[in-house]
Parts: sequence; structure tokens; C-alpha cells
Amino acid sequence: MYRHHEHKLGWDESKVGKVYKALKKLIVNCEVPPCTRLDAVAISNVMNTSVVPVREVLIQLEIEEYITSSFGNGYYTKKLDTQALSDQLDFTKMVLKHVFRENLYEHSTFVMLSSWTDYYLIREFLQLFYERMAKASNNRIIRDLVHESNVRTRYIRWLDLHQPERLSCIRDDMSELLELLDKRDKDAAITNVDRQFSAMISSVPELVLEGNRRAGNTKESWLETLSKLSAES
Repeated sequence: MYRHHEHKLGWDESKVGKVYKALKKLIVNCEVPPCTRLDAVAISNVMNTSVVPVREVLIQLEIEEYITSSFGNGYYTKKLDTQALSDQLDFTKMVLKHVFRENLYEHSTFVMLSSWTDYYLIREFLQLFYERMAKASNNRIIRDLVHESNVRTRYIRWLDLHQPERLSCIRDDMSELLELLDKRDKDAAITNVDRQFSAMISSVPELVLEGNRRAGNTKESWLETLSKLSAES
């Protein structure tokens, strides 16, 4: 994972770093239709760089399973996959339950999000909570894997939050969870997390259908979007 490189001095400004971050952002946010061929030359023209760093990034993204390749035909975007996303959510749930069960969070304090009207802020709040709990495990591998799980599931989580009944449920469950953690009621906290993640995992098939539909109906050229990201970097 390039996460280990992201904190190195100057990596963000390197050609590979810029291409990697911009292209991965498009893919993670489903702004490229599924099964789209990622042409290295076209990408290099948009990113104002040579083909070499683009090819390096495409190879890395395939290794990380964000994209796929067809022998002799290049690299392609993938459809959202129900099982893969469910497994990511299940992993985060197992980490949280481990942290609660072992009382690894005992020195933590918790503050509820003040407003639940901005979907992006809500998603960020949830993801930061998961990563904070993973950090409490004092295990770098677990911390990195939870971060990666957040990245891979951020789009379907954003879609999930757009469902009024789910948003209300998530808000109430998180409010209860933070109160339980403050009271150090780990058994009830584990039950809460089980309920939260089971509800989302059961919604994944519908979220995947909606995500793939939206990605397939992307109106703006993904190369134009990539060009905008390049100009911002």
C-alpha cells in the first residue's frame, strides 16, 4: 500500500504521488464508469507528465486490487463487489469488538458529532472513530488495515447515509455507543457494534447496485474530472 509513502517528505509532490492520489480518488469515489479502460497515454496527457509514472501507478493500483488488468489490453476499472465490501466492514467490526473486549480504549474520551446534516462530515466522523479505536490496539498493521477498509467502503457509506431511515439509525446507535464507552460497559458496546455493522452489511447488496448504477451514468468525462484534480494539486 502506498499509505506508507504518503507521509514521506516530498512524496505528495512527486509525479507518481500526484498521479496515484488523483486516480485513486476517482476510483474510490466511483467517478469512473465500471469496466472503463484506463489509458496510460490519455492519463499522462491530462496529468501533464510522462507515461512512466502513470504505468507505475496503474501497476500499483492493480496490486492493491482497486483496478484489474486484461492481458495485452491494459487496465480497467472494476464494479463494486458485494462480498469484498462486506468483508471490509466485517473486518472493522471485528477490530472494534476486540478493542472493546480488551478494554484498550480505557484512556479515550468521546465527543458526539454536533450536527448530522453534512454527509461528508458524518462519514469522516465515523471513519475517524474507527481509526482511533484501531490506533488504541497499538498495532500498526491493524491501524493501516482499518484505514484501508475505510477508503474502500467510503463510497457505499456515503450512499448509506443518504437514506433517511439509515441516517437516523446510525445517529442514534453512535450516540448510544459513545455513552456506553464512557460508562465502560464493554458488553453492551460490543452488542451495539454488532447491530450497527450487521445492519450496514445487510444493506450492501442494494448499495452496490446503486453505486454501480451511478458510476455507469457518470455524465462528466472522468478525464475531465481528473484534469480538475490535477489542476488543484
